[in-house]
Amino acid sequence: MTPPHAQLVLASASPRRRQLLGYLGVEFTSISTQGEDEDRALPPPLVADLPPFPQASGLHPTLLAWRKCDAAAEMTNGLLLGADTVVVVDGQVLGKPRDPAHAEQMLQVLAGRTHTVYTGVALLNTETGATQLALDAADVTMAAINAATIKAYVATGEPLDKAGAYGIQGLGGQLVTQVQGSFSCVIGLPLGVVYRLLQTAGYPALVKPEVAFQRWHAEHGKDGPPCTAP
Repeated sequence: MTPPHAQLVLASASPRRRQLLGYLGVEFTSISTQGEDEDRALPPPLVADLPPFPQASGLHPTLLAWRKCDAAAEMTNGLLLGADTVVVVDGQVLGKPRDPAHAEQMLQVLAGRTHTVYTGVALLNTETGATQLALDAADVTMAAINAATIKAYVATGEPLDKAGAYGIQGLGGQLVTQVQGSFSCVIGLPLGVVYRLLQTAGYPALVKPEVAFQRWHAEHGKDGPPCTAP
């Protein structure tokens, strides 16, 4: 159910995020921005609301998610939802690779190890200014893949637009052995977090995250690695 006073707008061009949000049973539109690449300062009252993040504040995925919402607010009104995902390993933040060679380098670092995927979420009501900020994290273990496997995977083109250079919902899922945390967080939109934020914003008739994930899983025929949350 969409409140008539606040149309939900997803501030993202990601087909993966649009797909996941749809499984929560809400009507929404989407808009693409480059807000995460712009130096937009978070309003001082919201700085204290940023969830703890172990890396530099300028790389905080929740800040980047808010920047997407802030940029979208210059183009449309409503309830704006933004999300941003990063991979952290050895204290290093991995975003999207610059090119295939960079993707191979990232995967070589991740191979045979456990890293953490963080997805920040922001929900901004342009009518009231009310803003909710959240952060989800999941630990992902990747198989000890060799250079030939990495090169073959990168050649598919799948890693080039994804944080950490792999897509767990696609061929990249074959490289992962386990997810401790939310599978949808690793995809890029943690269903449990978004569910909670939308409920707080007045969306009472939502599909439960567990049910939404089951439907996504069934319709996409993904076996995928085991996870501990949707």
